[in-house]
Amino acid sequence: MDTRVAKRYARALFAAALEENNLGGVEDDINGIAAALLAKPDFRQFLFSPVTAADEKLQMVERVFSDRVTALTMSLLRLLLDKRRIEEFEFIRQEFIAMRRRHDRIVYAVFTSARPLDDEARTSLVAKLERSLGKRVEAEYEIEPRLLGGVKVQYDNFVLDGTVRGSLDRMRDDLVRDLLKQA
Repeated sequence: MDTRVAKRYARALFAAALEENNLGGVEDDINGIAAALLAKPDFRQFLFSPVTAADEKLQMVERVFSDRVTALTMSLLRLLLDKRRIEEFEFIRQEFIAMRRRHDRIVYAVFTSARPLDDEARTSLVAKLERSLGKRVEAEYEIEPRLLGGVKVQYDNFVLDGTVRGSLDRMRDDLVRDLLKQA
């Protein structure tokens, strides 16, 4: 897969959606299509198969999606099928979402904790990160029991580790470093 080409498709889709003032609608469409591809492996295999004729794929896509997605999204699907680039759909989707976040000055952050966070903790963590960054935050929450406690936040190229596991790892590293200095 050529990611440069996929980025060009994403930029063109983003520009057209922005011009139509329909970023949210197009993003909902492509997320729905991605969910359908994930939920229906047979459908995904059919679309991505090199032996299935392009017109068969197009007929199926039009039958499944034409009344559920915007005309712009349907045009993208037709173009990807016509150019035999449908396998790049997921990368195009990810790039489109990243472009929409940059456009809206939104930071995507993943909050990882040992146990599920209650709504109050989620709200508090997001608000604190928004104040710190001066941008809105789109949050995703993950559970990782091996962290023992606390929260790890990942955004852009940064990791803020406030977990018990992270503290223990840092203490171990400090001890090893001190032992090596003594040797």
